[in-house]
Amino acid sequence: MNDRSARKERPEGGLPLEPPPPDTHATGQPGPFCRTCVPWLVRKRRLVLAVALLAWMVGTFFSARLYSNLRSGFEELLPDSAPSVAAARTIAPRLHNVTHLSVVLEGKDGDALGRFADDLAARLRKLPDDLVESVEYRIDAQEAFLRRFGGLYLSVKDLDSIQQRLDARIAWEKRKANPLTHLLDDGPGDEGAAEDDVGPPPPLDFTDIEQKYGAVNGALSQFRKGYFQTPDGHLLVLLVRPPESATSLGANQRVLDAVKKEVEGLQLTRYDPSARVGYDGEVATLVEEQSALVSDLVSSTVVVLVLVLLSLWIYFRRWTAILAIFGALAVGCSLTFGLAWFLIGYLNANTAFLGSIVVGNGINVSIIVVARFLEERRRGRTIEEAVQTAWSGTLAATFVASFSAGLAYLSLAVTDFRGFSQFGVIGGLGMALCWATAYLLLPPLLAVLDARSKRALALERRSFVGSVVSRLNARHGRAVRFASVALFLASVVGVLTYRGPLIEYDFSKLRAAKSAKSGAQFWGSKVDEVFRTYLTPIVIHAESPTGLSRVVAELDRKRAALGPADPLREVRTLESVVPADQADRLPRLAKLRETLTDARIAMMDPETRKKVLELRPPADLRRVTLDDLPETFRLPLVERDGTAGNIALAFPKKIGWTTQRETQEMADLIRSAIARSGARAQAVGQGLLIIDLVDAIARDGPLATVLAFAAVVALVAIALRRLHPTALVVGSLLLGVAGLVGAAAWAQVRLNFINFVVLPITFGIGVDYAVNIVQRWRFEGPGSLDRVLRETGGAVALCSLTTIIGYGSLLVADNRALRGFGLLASAGELACITAALIALPAWLLRRKRPQGSEAET
Repeated sequence: MNDRSARKERPEGGLPLEPPPPDTHATGQPGPFCRTCVPWLVRKRRLVLAVALLAWMVGTFFSARLYSNLRSGFEELLPDSAPSVAAARTIAPRLHNVTHLSVVLEGKDGDALGRFADDLAARLRKLPDDLVESVEYRIDAQEAFLRRFGGLYLSVKDLDSIQQRLDARIAWEKRKANPLTHLLDDGPGDEGAAEDDVGPPPPLDFTDIEQKYGAVNGALSQFRKGYFQTPDGHLLVLLVRPPESATSLGANQRVLDAVKKEVEGLQLTRYDPSARVGYDGEVATLVEEQSALVSDLVSSTVVVLVLVLLSLWIYFRRWTAILAIFGALAVGCSLTFGLAWFLIGYLNANTAFLGSIVVGNGINVSIIVVARFLEERRRGRTIEEAVQTAWSGTLAATFVASFSAGLAYLSLAVTDFRGFSQFGVIGGLGMALCWATAYLLLPPLLAVLDARSKRALALERRSFVGSVVSRLNARHGRAVRFASVALFLASVVGVLTYRGPLIEYDFSKLRAAKSAKSGAQFWGSKVDEVFRTYLTPIVIHAESPTGLSRVVAELDRKRAALGPADPLREVRTLESVVPADQADRLPRLAKLRETLTDARIAMMDPETRKKVLELRPPADLRRVTLDDLPETFRLPLVERDGTAGNIALAFPKKIGWTTQRETQEMADLIRSAIARSGARAQAVGQGLLIIDLVDAIARDGPLATVLAFAAVVALVAIALRRLHPTALVVGSLLLGVAGLVGAAAWAQVRLNFINFVVLPITFGIGVDYAVNIVQRWRFEGPGSLDRVLRETGGAVALCSLTTIIGYGSLLVADNRALRGFGLLASAGELACITAALIALPAWLLRRKRPQGSEAET
């Protein structure tokens, strides 16, 4: 600022200024440490920059290793102590891997789809064993099993009832067909009765029994021509099962690629021009989510770099300044993620997008320092003097801002929820390292780059944003104060009138949008249309068959008490698929076979003949064993070492995604049954995982939020050391956070495992702007607010813009959870910068406005 700014005058549209002290920067004069450190950094710039280059190379190497280990599974967000995670890690190694890849065919010609499925299955079965273990697309095995052993699954009571009904009908047939009596065996009834006296035939109605056992028969009869196909023929599914060793992302990717290659080689449209193909199942979902995560990372990173660079150019219009900022930031970011490789070793669904956030937040320190440096250079200071003044004049404010953000991040690290704790560790590390690299590397970088710049600095550099904010507060200060109070009250009303669940239970809404439109989620709904049942059960594992029996008995008791409200369709155990009392059934089935002789059946009408043929046991009937079961039934109930009898499979009644209430009911039902049984047992499943995620968010989220706010307030109070400036900063922060919470409440935003961190980190990052405004105002002295807004306001606004860009870059992500986080965090950032640049100065003016100036507000 030149000497004209010291005159007592009212700049156009600005605030009345009082004469500043003789030296407006006296409070910001370099201290002894600054006068020693900065010259040394400038003098030893080659050594410092060489060390920085080496650190950047090492950090980049380990950062690349960190980003190569992305883990998108929800289980990676939970602590090891979470019941679903502990169960998965205990049970999973003992169970067979029943994951699959669903190949979904859709077309108008059902027969053509069937021919394509036959040809594709033949080709897939020729693939190497390390890619495909089995291919299922027909019900032949299940039908053959039911034809041979189906009678063994009827109760003794029902078998006796069938026998009695058949005997009664046969007796009637013998009386009716008296001339043909020699074809019938002896049986009850009066064989000499006249035909007119036989009466109506006893009905062979087995509807009551069919209803009891119709779930299995109905499930098979719904398929068209024996294929996994809808009755109209428009959808057909093939289930491709990889070997149990193929559980990694790379293995699943190879399976998916191999299947796609075979599908493309057959050219589906040659069979049915209207046909198309899609993929679902655990294999496709894992590959799709990982690919979407990588794609989102690339797109958000590109957006951040381009928009931040553009913003810096528009503000500074000086490449030397931009290169210095990016140089310090690059070293800070590479060290952050390089150290994260050693501290954590991988990125989960929450931490994967921290790169954009650390760039958007971490760059703020360098922006403030470089803006102050250029301001001092415009005053005619030498490079070293300008660096020293910028160093000392911004150190306290940026320390409070950066370490407030760092503490807010670290507040997440004290939680057990890994989605929060790892996010907090990396974020806190990033804020600290970006602050440190800015102050260590900007002096040598500016000394090297600015000394070589041939472009002259303008005598005066005014910020458009600062000028607009200054003019707004000068002319409409009262309206701004009124609006801030009104918005605060509106936020309170929004929170008090919030309705519905606070936390999102439907995790399908948190996956990639493309998945819902054309990916695994879309084709998964087609699979549901084909099978009309939930294919993935909740697995209950006990340490012994006796323990499992106690769990299942308790579960059955609770389900009976629930009646129609029972959320489970079936609880499948070894006892339910291999009947224990076959010795009582086999003689009855043998008698039933003897009763239904070919001669007797031939005398029946076609409709009756069809019914009894379905009931007649095979000639070679024997006990059913575990080995007789179709593989789809047997494998999930047997452990890898062959142990049987310890596993139960609980299938949800509802098809597709369950609601919050339904998910909670299933989890409570199964876990309470295990607890009340007293057996040593565990349960694992997607629904239980979701409940544990929600419980962890509800438990750890409020704790992290309170700790973040307390840490920020404590740091601000310690750094500013006075009640009045501390109250101004905290008040501005609370107004911004209130705006964020109110807007989210009015928009009915639900919290999830990603966006819950917005509130804690907004406390840390949102305090940045108020701290810089208040601290510079304190340094400049009374009457300096207009100058502070014009000079510092622009840099503060740029800091906020880069942060918003970091968050906003996630809006281009396909993942809807990331998009929601980016939108909510951007709204919080916008609310905090508005409070700091507009509301805070308006309230400051209310106290400091000179006499006679109120008329303009």
